[in-house]
Amino acid sequence: MMVTEEEFYGLIECCKANERTAQERLYKYFYADMFRLCQRYAPHPHDALTILNDGFLKAFINLAQYNKQLGAFKPWLKTIIINTAIDHTRRSKKETYVIHIDQLHEQGDDDFLLAHNWKLEEILQHFNLLPTITRIVVNLFAFDGYTHKDIAEQLNISETTSRWHLAEARKRLRSSMQLKQTKQL
Repeated sequence: MMVTEEEFYGLIECCKANERTAQERLYKYFYADMFRLCQRYAPHPHDALTILNDGFLKAFINLAQYNKQLGAFKPWLKTIIINTAIDHTRRSKKETYVIHIDQLHEQGDDDFLLAHNWKLEEILQHFNLLPTITRIVVNLFAFDGYTHKDIAEQLNISETTSRWHLAEARKRLRSSMQLKQTKQL
């Protein structure tokens, strides 16, 4: 659906007035991008869809707070979706394990070469094998640009623990991907 900027902000105004057809159009307009974002935080499609729908509900409820002078709509919506994913993780803490480490001695990045050309689906399969909290830290840091300080505040962990999760993700992904590559040779 291609719309001009004027039409888009007209759609936003209709959504602010609780017009259901406008809300449906806005939902469909951002569905694919926001669903992919949710999939990074929740490996199961059902959970990703729950996060997406909860996030859109929060966006529609708080739409009166959005003003185009604040900036583009998509980053505003993305922030709501990310915060909803974090809230979703907090609610399901029964499967979340946070490891607190006082001091971190990061080993050098001994980068590895992969001879295999990985498809996005294959990378996501490896990514989804990471523990929930580790996957969230990687999402926030690598994909969404949060600092370790921001992550620590969002997840109620120390900055050191955030760094550990990132290092742990690298180690696990490297091992998992090398193992699969070895099996294919």
